[in-house]
Amino acid sequence: MPHNSLKNLDSPLINKLRNYEPEFIEIRKNLHQNPELSREEYKTADYIENCLKSWNIETHRLIGTGIIGIIKKGQSNRNIGLRADIDALPINESNNLPYASQTPGVMHACGHDGHMTTLLMAAKYLQFDADFDGIVTLIFQPDEEDTAGAKRMIEAGLFEKFPVDTVFAYHNYPGAKTGDVLIRDGAQMAGTCTIRIKVKSCGGHAAHPYQTVDTIYVAAQIVTALQSIPARNLSAIDSAVITIGTIHGGVANNAIPGEVAMTGTLRYFDVAIREKVKARIRELVEFTAKSYGATAEVELIDGYIPTINEPNATAFAINSIESLIKPEHLHFDKIPSMGAEDFGFMLAEKPGAYFYLGNDKSDTLTPLHTSGFDFDDRNLLIGSAIFCQLALDYLK
Repeated sequence: MPHNSLKNLDSPLINKLRNYEPEFIEIRKNLHQNPELSREEYKTADYIENCLKSWNIETHRLIGTGIIGIIKKGQSNRNIGLRADIDALPINESNNLPYASQTPGVMHACGHDGHMTTLLMAAKYLQFDADFDGIVTLIFQPDEEDTAGAKRMIEAGLFEKFPVDTVFAYHNYPGAKTGDVLIRDGAQMAGTCTIRIKVKSCGGHAAHPYQTVDTIYVAAQIVTALQSIPARNLSAIDSAVITIGTIHGGVANNAIPGEVAMTGTLRYFDVAIREKVKARIRELVEFTAKSYGATAEVELIDGYIPTINEPNATAFAINSIESLIKPEHLHFDKIPSMGAEDFGFMLAEKPGAYFYLGNDKSDTLTPLHTSGFDFDDRNLLIGSAIFCQLALDYLK
């Protein structure tokens, strides 16, 4: 299997990982066949824990399905954290693969099967084949897709119990060819805020809207007006996205409902911008409703925070990755995504960086979170090599 982006296929690190590759391709396929949803990853966690224990790696559990592995060598207390997410998505797989999901309605549609296999592969190398002075903390994190397992692990004492100095993670990226590595400092992924709005009036007969307040009409005005916030209340240099994703109101075609409920999301890269937009959402929704004679309730629930790479840690990671990857396959210009990632909570606590591995394995782009997605197994060698090199360079 070619790995044309690697500089030296005969280095001791790459040679050893290539010997491991067939074993870990099978591990990845096993994990792909047996996906589990957020906060339900008990069999997955058991599998990871058993792998680590079989290699005599010290293990610990947090929040039920979070697995921590500790590899310590030498006398130093320098400590690097390497993180992989482990949960799957509520999607029915459409791939006709021999290792397709065996769990109806659940699949690894985001490549977390590949992420955790990559970290397992790195763990085996670091335990048996690497010399370093310090500690590698392996973080197998559940619940990335739903209620921020990273945040819950931190609240459960992750960095008090396992005090890493720096932390790194990656995500596969179908927008680039397999073998390409994308990394830059600054914002990588957006923060989120859930928007919930209820527009209320007394309701009435559809034939006589003048006798009441039409909540459907008011809701439509609010949806339109919300788009003025990014366009007219923020500098063009700043970024925010407001999307209303659901509207529910009414049960009959000839009745004006007394209530219309809407939900949506706010995405942003700067917490100060988030607070400015939240204040403006409240004002605009409440006053728009009032101007038409309705009332409105607004609930804004903060979710994931932005994922922001720390400059010094990013520079270190780039230097480390450059020793492995050919220059033409290393990119520093990826545009930040308005998607969200709970690794941002770890980067808010510890300096570190988040990078991407290209995962375009065919002529037809298969996006993340779709029923036809699959992780490219060539990334197991590339990703594990980068994890290992980061640890070896940090713990020289």
